[in-house]
Amino acid sequence: MNQKIEIGIRLREYGSQNYSSLVEFASALGMKPQTLNSYLTGKITPGGELLSKLSLLGCDIKWLLNGSPSDSISAYYNNKGFESPGVYKVLGTIPAGKAEFSEWENVNESKSIDYDPDTHFYLKVDSEFGYSMMPVVNPGDLVLVSTIAKVKDGDLVAAIYDKTKGALKIYNENKDAPFLAILTSYNQAIPPIIIKKENLQMYKVVLIEKVK
Repeated sequence: MNQKIEIGIRLREYGSQNYSSLVEFASALGMKPQTLNSYLTGKITPGGELLSKLSLLGCDIKWLLNGSPSDSISAYYNNKGFESPGVYKVLGTIPAGKAEFSEWENVNESKSIDYDPDTHFYLKVDSEFGYSMMPVVNPGDLVLVSTIAKVKDGDLVAAIYDKTKGALKIYNENKDAPFLAILTSYNQAIPPIIIKKENLQMYKVVLIEKVK
């Protein structure tokens, strides 16, 4: 059987077990029922953004894509040095303001969650420069970012620019100046950062984990 169709069948199975109707399932995913039906019939294969949403809803992504529960591939992760499926190293810190960010490095911390470690990594919000995104994101919080998810207007992103500067900001677009990115804070007292997109590297934040 075609792999797209098999994925569609498993997606339909997940939906029928967890939602009362196609409309309810589509609403939970933030899409129209017609669009969801294209995935269910195998016309479209779920991409990184949809897989992230499904994972947040509790769908076993490993099972969805290959028919095997996540537990069955634990040996694969152990052979690669992971403690269990979905273990991510914290690679550095990032300010939520305009300041220097640390180089990617192993800071001897890791977190476990069901995202692909090859395309996702954690950043820890800087304790000194992490106040402009409060109260949504606080100093010490962890943000999980994707290297493959498409960044859209209004997304929370980890933005790297000027080679040594970085910030956790809300990405905004200007229709009159599509070549510019406007990076804003939750704290309205903090002025926005306006920069050319060609000088900017952005990673979409797919998960915020609050410190206790």
